[in-house]
Amino acid sequence: MSLIIDWLYPKKCLSCGKGEKYLCSECERKLIRGEMRKKDGFEGVILIYKYEGVIKKVIEDLKYGFVSEAGEELGQLMVKNLKIDYPNIVKYWQKEKYEVVPIPLYWQRKNWRGFNQSEILAGEIADGLNLKYRDDFLFREKNAKNQAKIKGGLKRRRNISGAFKIKEEIVNPNKIILVDDVITSGATIVEAMKCGRQALSDLNWALSLAGVRK
Repeated sequence: MSLIIDWLYPKKCLSCGKGEKYLCSECERKLIRGEMRKKDGFEGVILIYKYEGVIKKVIEDLKYGFVSEAGEELGQLMVKNLKIDYPNIVKYWQKEKYEVVPIPLYWQRKNWRGFNQSEILAGEIADGLNLKYRDDFLFREKNAKNQAKIKGGLKRRRNISGAFKIKEEIVNPNKIILVDDVITSGATIVEAMKCGRQALSDLNWALSLAGVRK
């Protein structure tokens, strides 16, 4: 399978087709910075980039073109931008021993794709920021429809309702950073946090590679 993917997607920029990286420096400069926002249940939600143009195409190729190695580069890019744009928050996460938790995929979807892009991003973030990585906390119990294909915040909340559960017989993290590839309405991260409310403190963050700016 990997040989087929390497042939279909040789290591070159997924946006312009040049260079020897999945996102070349020229296309990286075209990306629009995201924002940090407040959301109920979170200390903060950080969107590294605005979800449009170059980054939207790269994320789609990562997820639907099965280019898992691109996730490693993008995770490292997230680390770089966090250190540049949010150095005090990074130091705060490190001091308070936040743990990095990826948004899980339903097992059938993960098996079909071969990977969970949020796990790849979260792993790079944990390594790059010297934080603990946790993929043993949440699991996805419900195979909801793809949120990207559902219009309207209320419909998205209904679609994702009850999708996540906490794994039993583990030591729960106290403070977490939820990581997803894209945050739009925020329904997914809110639902994931809601199911962990009894196990967690109120000091939690969410982080995504890209999102819709308000």
